[in-house]
Amino acid sequence: MSSRSRRSHTQHDPSTDSPEPFFEAGAGHRHARLEHVLCEELQRLITDEAADPALDGIHLLAVHLSFDAGQARVPYAVEGPLGDEARRARETKLGLSRATAFLRTQLALTLDLKKVPKLAFTFVGMRERTGGEPCPE
Repeated sequence: MSSRSRRSHTQHDPSTDSPEPFFEAGAGHRHARLEHVLCEELQRLITDEAADPALDGIHLLAVHLSFDAGQARVPYAVEGPLGDEARRARETKLGLSRATAFLRTQLALTLDLKKVPKLAFTFVGMRERTGGEPCPE
């Protein structure tokens, strides 16, 4: 047999037979669950623990974690009249920047995480006053 034909036949390596899709699906589920838990806990902290009046009426819409869970983007909406959008966006942005260290500290104390993600809040708009669930399932 020539060397050319030997190269074309590949040997089966059992070490490459890992169920990677299974682990990726599991990691995806854990990642989504962590996003939901972070969203619920952050909403609870903003609603119940934070004393800054600039944070009144904030509803977190979701938490989007980076792949390594080191950073979290958090879009939020604010309850109130639609004409007040620019002023409320400024107020809540400043209030959340002041509260970020407090929120991260409380997350570290409450949740058992290897590392607490850095939080980046994004104002997405105003919403009418409703009593619905702020964080999606």
